[in-house]
Amino acid sequence: MPPEIRLDPPPQRPGAEEFPAVVEPPLTGIPPAAPPPGPAAPVAWEPAGHPSGAELLARTTPVLLADGRVRAALDGRRYVVLGASALSDDKDRSVPAILVLVHDYTGRRTLEITLADVQPPVVLGVTESSAQPGLSRAEAERAVELAGTHPEVVRRRTADSVPMVLLTSDVAEGDEHHGHRRAYVGFGPPDERLPRVRVIVDLGEERVLGGGGGDE
Repeated sequence: MPPEIRLDPPPQRPGAEEFPAVVEPPLTGIPPAAPPPGPAAPVAWEPAGHPSGAELLARTTPVLLADGRVRAALDGRRYVVLGASALSDDKDRSVPAILVLVHDYTGRRTLEITLADVQPPVVLGVTESSAQPGLSRAEAERAVELAGTHPEVVRRRTADSVPMVLLTSDVAEGDEHHGHRRAYVGFGPPDERLPRVRVIVDLGEERVLGGGGGDE
């Protein structure tokens, strides 16, 4: 039979002494409470937000079309202006700048055009890359329009379906679609997470590549 284990109770510790209910001697020299605040007076102010992308494009478009470097890069090519944004937070610039992104469908490249944010704006430089920024609103609308002509979409698209548009990832070099700007377009009811029918649209060639699958 195992030995019985006994533990002594913990020692009793006296609690902290409570403060007396009455302060002795009484406190003196306390200022009276301030009166309640009255009605607040309106303060005039103006928002200090940055101009929108549409406003920046409206200012820079005439300059872009007149610049020789931009014209040489886009002459005879099919392209789309993706958008513009302010670069006023760049500490290395003495003058605020504007960045305009243009995608060249023909050359399968994106042009980054930097302009000095003066009046009127001045083109500072044009660089190109193979990166593909997000779809512009015009591209998304065009992708939905093209996808709506596909026979599978016509057959299975319902009256309550809504479109979902995403830029697809690029494929490996050597693939026939490498470098193409393609959009994934799906259609389905708004209360369902996955689309019921989906297709891939080549925005550069303005054609539907085929169905991307869907639940039968």
